[in-house]
This record gives sequence, C-alpha cells and structure tokens, in this order.
Amino acid sequence: MKLRNTRALVTGASRGLGKSIAEVLAARGVDVAVVARDAESLNLLAKQLEGKAYPTDLCEPEAVEGLIDRVEADGPIDIVINNAGIDHVGRFHQVSPEQIRNLLQVNLAAPMDICRQVIPRMVQRGRGHIVNVSSMGAISQGPGLTLYGTSKAGLSHFTAGIRGELRGKPVGTTLVQIGEVKTDMIDHIRAFGPARRTIERSIRWRMIPRESLEPVDVSVAIAEAIEHNRRHVILPRNIVPMAKFTEFPRRISELMLTGIDQDND
Repeated sequence: MKLRNTRALVTGASRGLGKSIAEVLAARGVDVAVVARDAESLNLLAKQLEGKAYPTDLCEPEAVEGLIDRVEADGPIDIVINNAGIDHVGRFHQVSPEQIRNLLQVNLAAPMDICRQVIPRMVQRGRGHIVNVSSMGAISQGPGLTLYGTSKAGLSHFTAGIRGELRGKPVGTTLVQIGEVKTDMIDHIRAFGPARRTIERSIRWRMIPRESLEPVDVSVAIAEAIEHNRRHVILPRNIVPMAKFTEFPRRISELMLTGIDQDND
C-alpha cells in the first residue's frame, strides 16, 4: 500500500514508539489519527503533525467500543497500528486482579476490538492494513514479565488468526515482534533484579544486542512493511531464528487452509 494520502490510526501515540510511528508516517504523507490517554501530549502531537487527536482510555472497554466510529466520522481509516501497551513487572502471584484486567484490556482486548470494528469497513472499501505491535516477550518468557508476555503471545496468535481469515482479501496484516526499544519501559523492566540479570546474561551470550533499538528505526521498518505488505517485522536480527521457529506451526496451518472457502457457512 502506498502511504501518501492515506489515513492511519496509531494507538499509544502520545510518547515512545507510538509517537515515533506517527511522526514517521506523517513525514511520508499520511494523515495521522493519534490515540492515547494523555490528552495534552496527544493534542500537541496532532497539532505538530497536522493530524487529529482522539484522547481515549483503552482501559475502558466502552471507550474502545465507539473508537472507530469517532475516528471515521472524520474520514475512513486505511491503516490501523495497534501499538498501545502497558506492562507489569514483578512476580505474578503479587499481581492484583485489577492489574490483570487492565493489562489484558489494553494489550489484547482493545486491539482485538479495534480490529473487529475496522476489518469489515476495510474489506468493504477494498483496501486496508493492520499492524499489531507484539514483543520478544511473546517468544521467550522472561522473569517478571509473565503477564506482559502472555498478553503479547495472545496478540501474536490473534494476528496470525486474522491473517488467515483475511487471506485473498484486500486487507494486509503485519505482526511486529521486537526486543528492547529505547523507551521508559526499559528502565521499568530493568529495575526488577531477575529481569535485569536475565537481560545481562542474554547480552553476554549475544542473544540480544547491547544497545536497545531506536524507536525511529522500528518506525521506519513498520512503514516499509505496510508499503510492501510484509507479514512480519522482527527486530533486532538476533531474535529472527526464535521468531521464525515460533511462526513455523502457524505457517503450516495457513498452508492447510489453502483453497478452503472461509466465506460461506
């Protein structure tokens, strides 16, 4: 899909990777619709990028339920980038029920509901692309990240599922699986001793690079994936073998579905 003169919805856009994605897309001629809870930062970004802000608390299912109607009141959405995410670092048995609900709502339920709302519209219009930002935590579980990794594993599997359902239709999907990105989430994760020690060992064993990913590099890779309809963005390159190994059973499932009519009951 050519990016220029398209319209993209980016969640979690008030800071970090989401903000960088919105900036990269806007620089390529995309009309950005930015979504986040922080209305002040979001409105400032929208003004800078000549886009439009839609302050939304993705923790609230009711707010997510009407999001696509709100955004499409100002024009159709060609691209959805489900980037918003929250983490909880620590031992799972110390997590509260509210923390479980909120994290799964933002990281998994909200992206699923956004896709549910937007897919029929994209199919009807004959164009669209969905990007779901997952994590290395969906591939290899680390200490203190049980809840976060579970949510991202669910998002990865969900993306594979809708990719199968959209096969042969004019809507592309991209699953983004990334390691550490230079955002404030890194400091939060590394403050937990077992997680920090695991990261240090992974660096020594050269499983991950010493330097974290720059948000702009990930954002450019996402933009190029949309333009070339790539199913996967995997960064850093060190994690490609693990990601491909995890993806292999899903690819086999896709081959099994070849030629099967999925539109008629």
